[in-house]
Amino acid sequence: MSQVKAVDRGVTLIKFVLGLLKSHPEGKRPRDLYAEIEAKLPLDAFDKEILKGSGLPRWRALLHFHSVAASKAGLLAKSDGQWLVTEEGLKAAELPDDELKRLMRSRYREWRWGQPRAKPGAETVATVEEPPPLSETSVLFEDAKEKARAEIDEYLDTLSGYEFQDLVAALLEGMGYATSSVSKPGADGGTDILAYTDPLGAQTPHIRVQVKHRDQAASREDVAALRGIMRGDREIGLFVSSGGFTREARREAGIGAVHIELVDLDRFLMLWQQHYGKIPEAKRSKLRLEPVYFLAP
Repeated sequence: MSQVKAVDRGVTLIKFVLGLLKSHPEGKRPRDLYAEIEAKLPLDAFDKEILKGSGLPRWRALLHFHSVAASKAGLLAKSDGQWLVTEEGLKAAELPDDELKRLMRSRYREWRWGQPRAKPGAETVATVEEPPPLSETSVLFEDAKEKARAEIDEYLDTLSGYEFQDLVAALLEGMGYATSSVSKPGADGGTDILAYTDPLGAQTPHIRVQVKHRDQAASREDVAALRGIMRGDREIGLFVSSGGFTREARREAGIGAVHIELVDLDRFLMLWQQHYGKIPEAKRSKLRLEPVYFLAP
């Protein structure tokens, strides 16, 4: 009975998360999703029971496990920093629980065992196997990654927009660019940083950088404003937004003859780690990261 309840509860949790993300197409941080679940879902003693191996309440462990199945089913896109609902996930959020469960089982089986996807309308209840039992190692691994990322996010939340802007300039220096005109508090005309491939800025293209920190996802209008002040074929654009980008903003960046590269927080942190050793020490200390290695499940 408990196993059946756990599976059904996991599907309920995923359906609730897909519904939440429907209103946040730019994604939400896992810790914010957890807070919404605790505030809005009636969690009983079974859900709240602390599991001995992971030390997590059962509902968190179930959500971890079923979120893997949902991501393999193409309903959910997960990074360490955010979860996003896909187009298929938006449709799946409207399905009855039993149909959502069958869909996740079928897609999970296809991914894990390489079985062909069932034809639409085909009966799958008797033929689709359950995913393997909940893996304590997998739950611990996912939870450790999320906790580490949450600590980084909490630290970055304490930084002002200008302090985060300095981190972006430091990253560009670590990538081999010379930077100038880093804006200070006050009007900057839409430009926060100018970056060059040589110290004097004699070589083109230059990089015109706009930085947006945390308040909300960068919009289409934000990206269009950067495009509007760029100098034709002499410059390319770089927009760094720790709050992410709306879908319309990403579409805007892809149109027009002038190239604009978008960097969200996930990509910023990946680049920071990739070029960490070349970032000047005084600036690297503003976001000092230490790699920790786990045996992946």
